[in-house]
Amino acid sequence: MKFDIPKIIRRLEMSAYAEEMDGLALHVWVNPSRNIKRAFWDCRVELIGLKQELNKLTATKAKPADKKVDNLNGRVDGIHKTIYAWYANIWSQASDPDTHVAIEEIEAMADEDPALWVFIAQGTQALIEEHNEGIRKN
Repeated sequence: MKFDIPKIIRRLEMSAYAEEMDGLALHVWVNPSRNIKRAFWDCRVELIGLKQELNKLTATKAKPADKKVDNLNGRVDGIHKTIYAWYANIWSQASDPDTHVAIEEIEAMADEDPALWVFIAQGTQALIEEHNEGIRKN
């Protein structure tokens, strides 16, 4: 028997962020594979480690080597782009291509409205977790 597992999509309503965004929603793929989820969490762990390393370098009274700081900042930027690509994938699985989101759109939104970025990133993770919790309860 072959299982044909559908992609389950849930709406993240933007009106929960701001009433001016009423009627807008992101379409979130809530049942990505274990490997796709792991790729996200691996990026998060690496990002946390790099930021801790940057904090240690910049917290000292001695001026850190600019080259090392620049290198770490470049790696942080690269991980951010990987995370944006991960979210673009998660938000681009609905059947209507008009609902899909490009990496560049995510990057611009994160720069223009950091609070919105936090809202939709956390909301996406919450929808995925709610889906998983619902399965565990059944």
